[in-house]
Amino acid sequence: MKKLVTTICLILMTSNIFANIQSENVLEETLYQNFKFSLLSKNKTNMMTGFTAFEQKLLVDALWDISEEGDPSVLNAINDFNTAHYELIERLRLGILRIKFKRTTHLAQPLVDELMNELTKEKADTKIIYTIAAYEEDFLSAGHVELVEKAKLHPPYFDVALDQERKNDITEDLITDLFHKTPDVTTYMNGEYIKSVKIFMFCRENRLFPCLMVMKNVHGEVVRDEDGIIWSHKSLASSARGLPSYTRNGNTPTGILTIDSVMPAADQQISFGKFRRMILNFIPKSKNESLMKSLLPSSSHNQDWWKSSVTARDIGRNLFRIHGTGKLNQDPTVPYYPFMRTAGCIAQRENSYEGITYKDQRELLDAIMVAMNMEPNFENEIKVKGILYLVEIDDKNAPVELEDLAFRGIE
Repeated sequence: MKKLVTTICLILMTSNIFANIQSENVLEETLYQNFKFSLLSKNKTNMMTGFTAFEQKLLVDALWDISEEGDPSVLNAINDFNTAHYELIERLRLGILRIKFKRTTHLAQPLVDELMNELTKEKADTKIIYTIAAYEEDFLSAGHVELVEKAKLHPPYFDVALDQERKNDITEDLITDLFHKTPDVTTYMNGEYIKSVKIFMFCRENRLFPCLMVMKNVHGEVVRDEDGIIWSHKSLASSARGLPSYTRNGNTPTGILTIDSVMPAADQQISFGKFRRMILNFIPKSKNESLMKSLLPSSSHNQDWWKSSVTARDIGRNLFRIHGTGKLNQDPTVPYYPFMRTAGCIAQRENSYEGITYKDQRELLDAIMVAMNMEPNFENEIKVKGILYLVEIDDKNAPVELEDLAFRGIE
């Protein structure tokens, strides 16, 4: 109850500072971190047991992440609270965790029966279908062949498999169009992003290699350095676990995300660095993805390169950020040195390496504020807003450089 009261107070305080979308993100991360802390501290008296679907998901997220970070003993906590009232998708995810970390050999039969009943429906829950597809190997190893075959009767199942085949779909012409012909955002979300930047982040298919950002300002003009060269900024969008974007803690998905302010404080500096982390959100679901397409040139409407973000959104991925890190990369032989890989967020270089001190998050925040015609100061960071396009340009094993973009008409 104490944590619930604290959370309500937090909402009331932040509602006067942030618009609703920022407040929702602050609430989501705060609840998630509270669940994580309670699980790690084994403090069951302070543990909320997931009264709502929103809370249930975040609790399972916390269990999942701690388990993948190397402490699957937290799964014992599942036995200490009642999950009978949980949403079917969350009970499914708990079952997957038990199988993945060998707490059981198979799903409980009542859960299997309920899943089979759901999959019998003409329009079964897409999130359940996607989840079974994403963790197909785990289900098959547990002997749930019938469950997998039933899920395969639904066309969305194959969106997950296609996710890996979409990587090379984008051509040079499509990339040129994306940069030069992205529509204005006057009508998108009632003009919420009219006075915002557009950031284009170009990556390799092999996410071990750093990506490169370029930007357009609030007037739609290409941002350039004082010498007239196009402004650019290196970043990394690589899963520390080497997972695909449709799984939790996988790579940052290709497609479109929005930048919606910053978190209130630069806390958790070991994980997120010395500067406030930027909030990333998916484009909301709409009929035929009309909202997504309103941010794309017509040449991309019928293409697949951006659909990874749709799959990641619909499977329930969350808590995406752009952030630095307090951790040191001790291995200069890796392709992404001195970046640190993340659990799906976009990483910025930080700390000192070979006499160079990196403050990439600070530089990126400042560049966005200037491109929004604001003074680059702490008070204005909460006004940071933008549309982020993340594109994989090819399968070359090298960092993306300005020459790669010039070849595609971006210079």
